[in-house]
Amino acid sequence: MYLVKAKPDFAAKRVEYLYEAFQLNKKCDTLFAVRGREIHAHLVVLMACSEIFGTKENLLNDVFSDYDDQVIDAILKYCYTGEINIGEKHRKKLLELANRLEVKIQPQFKTVNKSNCLNVLKSTEDSELLKKAMDLTLENFETLHKTQGFLNLPLFNVMEILKSNDLFVASEKSVFNAMKLWVNHDDANRKSDLAQLMRFVRLSLLPVEFIVDEVMTFCHSCAECLTTIRQEIIINKNDKSFVPRETPRRIIQKMALVGGNDLDDANTIDIFDELKSSWTLSKNIGINKKWFSSVLVGDWIFIIGGRNSSTLTSVEYIDLKSGEKKPLKPLNQARHLFSAVTLRRGSSTDVYAIGGYANAFLSSVERWSSNTEDWEIIAPLLVAVSNQSASVIADKIYITGGRTKENGKTISTNEVQMYSVETNSWTYRAQMIQRRSDHSSVVFKGKLYVTGGRDFQTWNNLGVVEHYDPNANLWTAFIKLPKAASGIILGYFQNKLFSMGGHDEKSYLSDVWEYDETNKSWKASTSLSIKRSYAVAHVIPYDSII
Repeated sequence: MYLVKAKPDFAAKRVEYLYEAFQLNKKCDTLFAVRGREIHAHLVVLMACSEIFGTKENLLNDVFSDYDDQVIDAILKYCYTGEINIGEKHRKKLLELANRLEVKIQPQFKTVNKSNCLNVLKSTEDSELLKKAMDLTLENFETLHKTQGFLNLPLFNVMEILKSNDLFVASEKSVFNAMKLWVNHDDANRKSDLAQLMRFVRLSLLPVEFIVDEVMTFCHSCAECLTTIRQEIIINKNDKSFVPRETPRRIIQKMALVGGNDLDDANTIDIFDELKSSWTLSKNIGINKKWFSSVLVGDWIFIIGGRNSSTLTSVEYIDLKSGEKKPLKPLNQARHLFSAVTLRRGSSTDVYAIGGYANAFLSSVERWSSNTEDWEIIAPLLVAVSNQSASVIADKIYITGGRTKENGKTISTNEVQMYSVETNSWTYRAQMIQRRSDHSSVVFKGKLYVTGGRDFQTWNNLGVVEHYDPNANLWTAFIKLPKAASGIILGYFQNKLFSMGGHDEKSYLSDVWEYDETNKSWKASTSLSIKRSYAVAHVIPYDSII
């Protein structure tokens, strides 16, 4: 065998020779006439970039006539050298011509970001860049699917996006609406793709009403789609199971802070938008009281008790879908600075109002049932407290700390009281390390975290954090907050732990701290819209209108 290997620059030299021959019109075998100008080229070179040059040669004169000479010269140079050097003002027209000629241009991207990820997705073959572009596209889908960049994606890219389990959406309606926008953008050519795309819309995650009113109407001309849809409607109507038949997407949500230590704060809701990474203050919602408790029941936020000129029994709900506010059956006992939680009990969703204050510390507990829509008195606390915190783990309610009376004096306690639905009784659990009131708690990865607060005996604000393991009945010290505060709002959102707002020794706070599990530390996050304390954090659907 006789083997010869040329120098590394051998291929580059051949390209240089061909481009020089093109510039000098040497051995050219094809001709384009554009506005009186003759352009000679080598057909085999052009066909190496796109078969269109060989099959539609006679039509290219008309195509080229739509573009300036700089754009034509740039695209032909690219066919010879793989390089483009053209002013920014001609870039859009260049890409448009490349698309018409089916010349695949691979732009060089220094970085991938939200503004260019769709362009990267359809323009590069670099696996690392493609992964970054896809991750950004999936994460920002709610905004990107409404842009021209998404509408210009080829079918393959759209299918890859819509089928992903990691797609960030407000609901499965967003997936259908994105598909609908893409098809309608070029209805004549894309209607035939409808059956393929509908395979990636997870019908079992959509309400039957939406399927009938929206999906069937749009798919009326696709027999294959209609058959699948009708089968899904039958299954949905007869399926009483709560287990979805298809994997839910990565659902985008909002975090809402409800309540406050002042009437002005309590009359608004601060909402964190996950897509925009920003807080927005809702309009005045007419609550006109402070120190109330709130819970989330389906699409309702219950506003319970509280105080304005006096302690109240009033209860109302705000509908997250309509923004409407309506009254509910009032409490048996007026109360403020108390705790409220929800629990499932058989077929009922129950709301518990626990302890609090009304001229004295309260031990009374009452429960609202979704079956009866009324409040009933249940077993009282072992210790009457206000300014405590409540959380639920495995159908048990845990009341941590709070203010109470001891030997005639108001103190902060470290007692932990646990309620069992089965026995309708309270028992003591292991005491917290730190006595505290005016604090906050949340369940995070199976443990009960307690943050901030105040030691009423010394009136000192606390930065101490601890967590409780219910299996071991044990409290363990955790990483301290960067700033000690009472009235802190602790929240668990998108698998992250947040400490928000509160009051230090001088003023109310808008600080937000996020726990960084990698570095085992609290780091600053986007500040609240206003300074706020003594509120409750709720995770609400992204399409909530409040």
